[in-house]
Amino acid sequence: MKIAFINLPFERTIVRRYMCTYHSAMMKLAPYELLQLAACAREWNDADICFMDAIAEECGEAEVHAFLACHHPDVVAALIGIETVSADLACMDRIKAAFPNIAIVVFGHYPTIFPEEILEKSRVDAILRNEPEKVFSDYLDARKNGMSLRTIPGLAARDEQGAVFANPPERMLDLDTLPFPDFSLCDMNRYEEWLLGGPCGVLLSARGCPFTCTYCTTTYGRRLVAKKPETVVAELKAMCAQGIRVVRFLDDTFTFSSKRVIAICKGILDEGLRVTWSCLGRIDTLDADMLGWMKKAGCVRIAVGIESYSPKVLEFLGKTGDPATFNARLQQVRDAGIECAGTFMVGAPVETEADFQQTLRELLRSPIDLIGVNVVTPYAGTPYFDRVKDDLIFSLIPYECRFRDRRFMDEAVARERRLYRRFYLRPSVMLRQLRAVMRFPGQSLRLLGYLLRAGMVNQPITGRGETT
Repeated sequence: MKIAFINLPFERTIVRRYMCTYHSAMMKLAPYELLQLAACAREWNDADICFMDAIAEECGEAEVHAFLACHHPDVVAALIGIETVSADLACMDRIKAAFPNIAIVVFGHYPTIFPEEILEKSRVDAILRNEPEKVFSDYLDARKNGMSLRTIPGLAARDEQGAVFANPPERMLDLDTLPFPDFSLCDMNRYEEWLLGGPCGVLLSARGCPFTCTYCTTTYGRRLVAKKPETVVAELKAMCAQGIRVVRFLDDTFTFSSKRVIAICKGILDEGLRVTWSCLGRIDTLDADMLGWMKKAGCVRIAVGIESYSPKVLEFLGKTGDPATFNARLQQVRDAGIECAGTFMVGAPVETEADFQQTLRELLRSPIDLIGVNVVTPYAGTPYFDRVKDDLIFSLIPYECRFRDRRFMDEAVARERRLYRRFYLRPSVMLRQLRAVMRFPGQSLRLLGYLLRAGMVNQPITGRGETT
């Protein structure tokens, strides 16, 4: 059986993740979830694999159709984005129209939440709910052996009588059994991390997030399942052998366990791996000992989900911690010699101008080197969505998710721009980033252009980007 894995084209450079989809003018990241799924299909099902990243290759639908006509796959698999759900499904519908004998298989957050609606309103043949690897393997076996699809956990499809069914998903509890993604399927020279360069690979060392943020979709759920440190180091070693020199850890919260992080760092050092890496962390998980080991092992940047310095806003968002302690905790990152990136949310319904000014004031006093700002956006399946859904206009196909009162979003976007401009357009920040500007003049000029025009960096299509 031949399977084509496609990172679908879009009009802008975007990063599709299970947990989020965001506009990414400053960097390109390899489609990890698709690469992981492809590796499993090849190893577990002996499938013949072809792979196309239409985002990195800057291809349109015509090139995708030409690719499929050349390779003649039996199945096309794709990750459906969140804000791009309508466009992505429409693209898959056109593939089905052009190649009616190909089975269309998709996965992602909204396909998991709304499987029946997507099957009824699109030409999708099967949906892999939540974690896709085991579901896809069982689906391929069932197709090969002519078995019923109805009994496959996590699968949504039509049965032999044409009736739609959606089986509940099951979590994977042993990630160490997964084969490593094969980055040779992509041209890794196309991928780069923001102001760190490339070739840039990506690695998901744990799935799920146990914290209580009300707006977050998380990567596959609240239950945290992690790879063993030795597995993570072995995966990094395999990536380095393929010429990858920069790595982004995609974990929702890489720093959730100091002991585990230190074990990974010691493994990197023991193996003599020369790799530069970045990760996402929570402010209440940082400690000096862990940060020291991270620096020794090649960590150069931690993106910390701060969201706000207002206690009222943090409580609304389900974030814990005392904002009066944040800057002292962040100073530990700077003291360790690691670049500190802070991510912020604006536009929470309880946020007043006084709350925003408090965040702005403390941000300008902070030791943060870089920031990312997003308007907090309600996604179906999250507590935040349920809390404000009566104030929303929501439709899956065509996709629309916005507050009925347009002034609410206008004010949030204005605050986003103000935060960006007040932070970046300061001589101290520009001077601190001078080395990065000299190394990456193209990215730096694009950043400056965004700041001057709209103040948007790594902006989600309509809402949330990567935060933790």
